Amino acid sequence: MSVVLLLVTLLCSSVRALYFHIAETERKCFIEEIPDETTVIGNYKVMLYDPNTKGYGEYPRIGMHVEVKDPEDKVILSKLYTSEGRFTFTSHSPGEHFICLYSNSTSWFSGAQLRVYLDIQTGEHTQDYEQVAAKDKLNELQLRVRQLLDQVEQISKEQNYQRYREERFRQTSENTNSRVLWWSIAQTIVLLLTGAWQMRILMYVPKWMGTRVSKGWMVVLAVSAGASGAYYNYLYGFFFFLIGIYYGKLHDNYKLEHDLVNKTYIVVGASSGIGKETAKELAMRKAKVIMACRNNRKCIEARRNLVIATKNMEIYCRRLNLEDFDSVREFALKLNTGKGNIGQIDGIVYSAATAESSRQTNKHHIERTFATNHLGPFLLTSLLYDRLRKQSSPVRLVFLNTSDLKLDELNFDDLNSADLMKWLKSPEKARKDAYYQSKLALALFVKSLSEKVKNTNLRVTMVDPGYTRTDLFYRLEAADNRIFFIRWCKSLKR
Repeated sequence: MSVVLLLVTLLCSSVRALYFHIAETERKCFIEEIPDETTVIGNYKVMLYDPNTKGYGEYPRIGMHVEVKDPEDKVILSKLYTSEGRFTFTSHSPGEHFICLYSNSTSWFSGAQLRVYLDIQTGEHTQDYEQVAAKDKLNELQLRVRQLLDQVEQISKEQNYQRYREERFRQTSENTNSRVLWWSIAQTIVLLLTGAWQMRILMYVPKWMGTRVSKGWMVVLAVSAGASGAYYNYLYGFFFFLIGIYYGKLHDNYKLEHDLVNKTYIVVGASSGIGKETAKELAMRKAKVIMACRNNRKCIEARRNLVIATKNMEIYCRRLNLEDFDSVREFALKLNTGKGNIGQIDGIVYSAATAESSRQTNKHHIERTFATNHLGPFLLTSLLYDRLRKQSSPVRLVFLNTSDLKLDELNFDDLNSADLMKWLKSPEKARKDAYYQSKLALALFVKSLSEKVKNTNLRVTMVDPGYTRTDLFYRLEAADNRIFFIRWCKSLKR
């Protein structure tokens, strides 16, 4: 049965009849998989387009150059023929043969078009059995036997070629597996050495700096190693997790001694993540904390937990949705007037951020990631700017950002990320591009603001918290297959 299928395949694949169009000086190549010791015959005819008749006609003065290369890139045929004719060659090695045709015209700026008819025959199809029968004086039965013998021979060559291909693919696979094995071994060694160096640095930094490293930060590094490394390789992630925990236990917690009584801070995005931890640290030091959150229910729940943990009752929830500009204006208005006036503001921490998985817009028809991460903080800072400048006491404005914003650039033609085809073709890339673009726009705003308020009571700071286990990290960063010390390695290039 397999022999019959192979015979049918051979009969269907051994003849190539087609026509194509090329420019007068264009080169056209075809790839044919041919067994060894196989005769190939190609019949061709070239016709020239006539703009007067708007059709193709014969033009004997045009010559056709035929060039054939074997799988080893050796030229086995290179000859100039007339406008119509036949070329013949015999393959001496199995594999892909390149058959190229081009005219002998030297008119580089000519716009003439050629139509080329091409019929390629291989194996027994190259035989003219009528001539064979007449030459050898064969009857019909003998001729049929001769045809079958030629077909069997061609099948044998095809089988040998298939075995040759399988052997070649097997060798390629074995070589690839060998290289992957050595690459994995080298990667393991590099990871182990880099991890040991990283932990050694973290262990001796306190001695160099004369300070103490927080065990909490060491645990954060360990968790980052476990989260990011596990995604790439569970073994590496677990290994660095254990090392991080081990070294973290060797250091005391860093204790901030500052008392923040009578200080008021606004933390934007304080219901979870870095914003919540920032609000907790401020509340522990007896500061008045305004938790500016989009979701009132989550804010109230987070406030209850912070009050219990810090014993500080001066923690308040205020609704602020950075993507809703009306909400931003209402929040700023309540801070400046009426019962919501909190008096002096000592600092604002902008920690709220988002990275939408699909293109969504707010009610102002602006993409939500760009509105939340850049336009919202920009608008709130602008609305509070005059009030903050009038204060006699210093005010700190802290903007959370990421050093990965260098991975992208501002697309001024599409700041609103309106390219729907990009979101459909690659939603993950579109989401990251929208996120990095919003963070880059925020960085430019912070840079401009810091220059503007130089030598005033405003202190503007942009902070990269590094890899931190937040909801946004899992939605955006965790898919990058990078373990925690890559950010340190990237910083060495600067």
